[in-house]
Amino acid sequence: MNFILSTLFILASFSAFPAAPIDERLAGYVQKFNLIPLSAPAARKHKLFLLGRDLFRERRISGNDNISCMECHHPRIGTADGIPLSLGEGAIGLQIGNRKRMQGQGRILARNTPALFNLHNVNVMFWDGRVEFNPETKKLITPIPLKREVARTLTSALAAQAIFPMVDHDEMRGLRSSNPIADAKNEEEAWELIVEKILKFPEYQKAFAEVFPGQKINIGHFGEALAEFQGQAFFLAETPYDRYLKGNVEALTTKQKIGMEVFFDKAKCGICHNGEHLSSLEYKVVGSPQIGPGKENGDDYGRYQWDNQEGNRYAFRVPPLRNVGLTAPYFHHGGLATLENVVEHYDDIKTSLNNYRIIEQFSNYLRPLKAHDHTNDYIRIGNIPRDLPLEIGFTEEEKEALVEFLRFGLTDIRLQN
Repeated sequence: MNFILSTLFILASFSAFPAAPIDERLAGYVQKFNLIPLSAPAARKHKLFLLGRDLFRERRISGNDNISCMECHHPRIGTADGIPLSLGEGAIGLQIGNRKRMQGQGRILARNTPALFNLHNVNVMFWDGRVEFNPETKKLITPIPLKREVARTLTSALAAQAIFPMVDHDEMRGLRSSNPIADAKNEEEAWELIVEKILKFPEYQKAFAEVFPGQKINIGHFGEALAEFQGQAFFLAETPYDRYLKGNVEALTTKQKIGMEVFFDKAKCGICHNGEHLSSLEYKVVGSPQIGPGKENGDDYGRYQWDNQEGNRYAFRVPPLRNVGLTAPYFHHGGLATLENVVEHYDDIKTSLNNYRIIEQFSNYLRPLKAHDHTNDYIRIGNIPRDLPLEIGFTEEEKEALVEFLRFGLTDIRLQN
């Protein structure tokens, strides 16, 4: 229903003057791909938001008191960290301006840090989708079983996702023998120690008691607070694209409209990037290479790690695209530095994969990142969906327009400077 209304809004705006042909064509894509403006989160729960804000920047939720959520999801770095592969606890600094986030004593993580923009109603989290939430049945899927009281406390995928980095040894928990949380016998015990640790501080005792009166606090309450903060603070969807969907046909420039048409027509991006979030939130293989330590034997099988479906080997969750111009580098491995690189990859996937080399040796890491092993390129290519073209043949003008649409048409106007 919403996408029909969006189409009608666009067409209705033509009543005072003749419709431009490109707007008529774009109206067809709006309907075909169920494109609607992003809906806002529910009304802010102010005290819960403030608690989540404090937890988001609280290093004491980590085992060694040396890393918070904000180190890897900084608002000034597109809610991510600006480097190909994230650096966990023990790393130092932020990738801002001339400064860099350096490995220090930290471990190199397997994947690029996902941005936190507009996740308030996204029900699939992480690159491999290992956290899912069904808002109708309230069923929650997580990598490990949760205690009943924790599962009952969590009300969204975003809230569930927030609790797992705390108990990952490389991300926030710390290596064994470095602290009591790291030495906990399992994740459940580690979460309980984190709750116990934080509730020793009077300011947090007071805040949790005010927000959750009469409740026994568990790690799920931490997740709820973090989700409230992230869902509200990083809801940034006042884009030219969203304004266009609401009926302002002047919101997108001519070049951005051309890029939008290329996106949904010649490039076939709408196969995966559709709906409210410009993402099907499904798992797709796109012929992306692999750099760094990987998840298993120096490689990363993506969704296959969880569902063992051979067609999902090297499949990763389709990312939402609003504010994508601010979240470089790209793909699950962060090995494509710019949107131009991404467009070049999709222009000829086989050639891009076959020729992929790490050109830049990043000084963030103590040693050069492990290069892509081309041994399994035939699987990466073979598992690409049949409706995704392996070769497109963009003109230079089409490439420029496509990047213009992605970089500016999809970026919140408050963030464009």
